[in-house]
Amino acid sequence: MSDLASDARYPLVAGATVLDRTCDDCGLPLMCVERGAVFEVCIDRDCEPLDDAVRDRFDGAWDCPDCGSPLRVIRRRGRLLVGCDAYPDCETAFTLPSGVVVDDCGCGLPVFETATGRRCLDGTCERFET
Repeated sequence: MSDLASDARYPLVAGATVLDRTCDDCGLPLMCVERGAVFEVCIDRDCEPLDDAVRDRFDGAWDCPDCGSPLRVIRRRGRLLVGCDAYPDCETAFTLPSGVVVDDCGCGLPVFETATGRRCLDGTCERFET
């Protein structure tokens, strides 16, 4: 069991909510995070990484709108992204927004329900209809 009184710091993921339940493995609190779906993971990223949960659920779930290759879940510069598997030949990548997938856009990418409303994974999509 981990001790919350220790000097360890566990920065929360943007938009996360700390839950009243604890991790079965380490005893630290769980957090609830929306990244395409609702994930409940340990606040200790070394115990239960959010990236792994998102990758397990969405890696390869969508195709690149530019070349048709699978989009892979990656982390770059501290942000969770989906990027084209054909990189570096295709440099298409999108930031994975906070929110949950609720529909499909006319472009073939998912539509997310976010705190500010619905949006296509491609924030510049011309085929997205509100």
